[in-house]
Amino acid sequence: YLDEFIRLEGRGDTCHSCHNCGDSNAVFRCEDCFSVALYCQSCVMNLHQNMPLHRLKRWYEGYFHPTTLKQLGLRIQLGHGAGQRCRKPKPAFDDDFTVIDVHGIHDIALDFCNCEYASSHYKQILRARWFPATSTDPRTAAMFTVLEHFHLLLFESKVSTFEFYHCVARRSDNTGVKSIKVTCTL
Repeated sequence: YLDEFIRLEGRGDTCHSCHNCGDSNAVFRCEDCFSVALYCQSCVMNLHQNMPLHRLKRWYEGYFHPTTLKQLGLRIQLGHGAGQRCRKPKPAFDDDFTVIDVHGIHDIALDFCNCEYASSHYKQILRARWFPATSTDPRTAAMFTVLEHFHLLLFESKVSTFEFYHCVARRSDNTGVKSIKVTCTL
């Protein structure tokens, strides 16, 4: 088993060209997709348009470093169908939005629909199956799945909110070096 775990920490014996387009600059791997194949930046962005909270790693200086789809330039558009862009997008406050998921706490680039008949921001978030932390100027949301996960753990194992939050935060960074930010206005 150990040799396979070590193999997964590196590039393995996979082809070093993009699994999708064949580009020789395949340096990205998704931690949450089934495949361990490597992809170029363009393909990994296209493949994750509808999976914006997947955790990516980038091969650099001999090992994989964590990176985000936000760092690669992915913007999530609410208020329109999947893959559709808004003619009048309004970025989230400070172009900074946080989503809490079972896989961790994610900083994303989020655009609200600002068209004439657009729903309010909190409704756009709810329609994405995220629960906003506040109804006015939301900057943080929790996915419905993470709330359901917490609900089940609360009843089955009596886990506290504090313990659950820190568990999810450790999924984002188990070293404790990077501070995990969740914006909440009281």
